[in-house]
Amino acid sequence: MKILAVFFVLYWFCLTPNPAFSSLQEVREVHYQMGTFLELTLWHSDTEAAKRLIRDAVQEVHRLEEILSNFDAESAVSRFNQKAGRGRIRPPADLFKLLRTARGYGAVTGGYFDVTVGPLVELWRETLSLGRLPDRETLTDARRKVGFDKLKIYDGGEAELLVAGMKIDLGGIGKGYAVDRVAERFKAVGVGPSMINFGGSSIYAVGAPPGEKGWEIGIQGTSGWLRGVIRLRDMALSTSGSMGHSWTVGGKRYGHLIDPKNGMPVTELRMATVIAPSATAAEALTKPLVIIGGAALAMVERLPQTETVVISERGPPFFSTGFRSKAAWREVPPS
Repeated sequence: MKILAVFFVLYWFCLTPNPAFSSLQEVREVHYQMGTFLELTLWHSDTEAAKRLIRDAVQEVHRLEEILSNFDAESAVSRFNQKAGRGRIRPPADLFKLLRTARGYGAVTGGYFDVTVGPLVELWRETLSLGRLPDRETLTDARRKVGFDKLKIYDGGEAELLVAGMKIDLGGIGKGYAVDRVAERFKAVGVGPSMINFGGSSIYAVGAPPGEKGWEIGIQGTSGWLRGVIRLRDMALSTSGSMGHSWTVGGKRYGHLIDPKNGMPVTELRMATVIAPSATAAEALTKPLVIIGGAALAMVERLPQTETVVISERGPPFFSTGFRSKAAWREVPPS
């Protein structure tokens, strides 16, 4: 699951008309998909054509939801989970591609991003909602079913979960994958300035609005107040927060993100924003940054065209080397 509306888009457009964009009209629609709101904005010379492009994009996202949803017992990922420990299967092409990509980010992040975390997510969600913590034996059993190395990807389009009871949870990467598919569709047909904003937590910006250098995005802190403004152009952005959904048990607050390495929920209030070439990558990389904070900056620094800011409840933000310059970061003074 992802924290929603942790940042927002600021539409600041020049008042002086730009002849190069004089024929463009802004077309924006919001649709409910994957349990949240998908906002699609296009600047296009043909309003009806733009609407058709938006509707086609929504249909594509709906198609992907039917493949990737953990809440649909008939989805491809649910059927894949049901086959855990029973050998190889050939999942649909989109699921196979996403599993291969996810396993790769498991390796890149040293296991702090792990789509096999499903058993732990289910256990903590169930017990915390009942106002208690899981017992040690149950937690140990769930941890045995987690580990990206237990997800095997084979040449030829086959995949396998090695241990019975394993479960893939694509909640931390699926929306980013959907955003990338829509961005690819827009680029393929030569759409001009456009933005895909999925739930406020996964964004892809194509070009820039008329008269602007990029799409202006406001970055919120852990308190919900605006901390800064950036510009996004031909890049993706994702934000995750530790307490998008939380439970308090025994006077202690537990967030919805689980550390796959120790099996425990995050208890520190922290948010991370990543800018990357793809929304899939940006989503995957926010998880380690939320789980372990600034200590994860080094893994982001090694990746090309990837920058981040990590905001904790206390202290100044942690920035990767190029974030402030590449994102044109502008600090917003506290009100």
